[in-house]
Amino acid sequence: MTQHLFIGVDGGATKCIVRLEDEAGRLLGRESSGPANIRYSIDQTWDSIQSALDKILQQLSLSLDSDGHQFHAGMGLAGCEVLEAYQAFLKSTHPFATLVVSTDSHTACLGAHGGGDGAIIIAGTGVVGFQNQAGRTVKVGGFGFPHDDDGGGAWLGLQAVKTTLQWRDGRLPASGLAEIIYEHFGRDENRLVSWATQANSTLFAELAPFVIQQSQAGDAVSVALMHEAGRAIDRVGQALYNAQSDLSTPLPCSLIGGITPFLIPYIGEALYSRLQPHQMSPDAGAVLLVRHYLATGKDKALNE
Repeated sequence: MTQHLFIGVDGGATKCIVRLEDEAGRLLGRESSGPANIRYSIDQTWDSIQSALDKILQQLSLSLDSDGHQFHAGMGLAGCEVLEAYQAFLKSTHPFATLVVSTDSHTACLGAHGGGDGAIIIAGTGVVGFQNQAGRTVKVGGFGFPHDDDGGGAWLGLQAVKTTLQWRDGRLPASGLAEIIYEHFGRDENRLVSWATQANSTLFAELAPFVIQQSQAGDAVSVALMHEAGRAIDRVGQALYNAQSDLSTPLPCSLIGGITPFLIPYIGEALYSRLQPHQMSPDAGAVLLVRHYLATGKDKALNE
């Protein structure tokens, strides 16, 4: 008798989380690995997924070609907004009996509200809002760094670099943030400029903790940046609310992502009043995606 196993993938610009469930929904394993943003690299995305999945299967003494097993994968991946990358990823050779792929914001929203109606705002490396109401979905933001993603980790890192360089040439006064960033690069301006010229969103996001730490220490520049990030998140929340079919009852909203705990003190009351904890993780939402597809035959992936 064939045993059906379900893989859920939450792929982001910084890390990838993979989970494996059995038919009854029992969690068999959950592991993380490297970046999974198809906008930057399809090969890297597959490598990250495979790395995490291999860890799980090894612990269970299974492989993807084990007799009597079929693997069904649902994936929410960063970068799916880039149509060329999305289509290229779907054309990749894979070992799964079923593969359903959508945006990481879609699967995160499914998980946050247990497949029901609601909204999410993801604030990690980037920022994106997503909403599901009676089968109608709305996405706000998520167009990528540096032309979007205001308020996210990469944006905070970029502002930290700008602050430092403008302090160095006299456009801004000294600050704790500028000092700590300059120290991080060995007090070498050329090294900082060279790094910034080549850095991607993942690398810029690695500087975000400096902004957060300095804001907690009371550095005025860092606090101002966190306030600006909070306003960016508020704008995403307002756009999601405006897109509701019935404005009299605001949908619940969950904040997800690595920097959200630090942004909550800086968001406005309108969004704060709608906040609810997420019910399930984004990788669990990815499993819901593929289970729904198999149960209904209806593809709820990006390009339906």
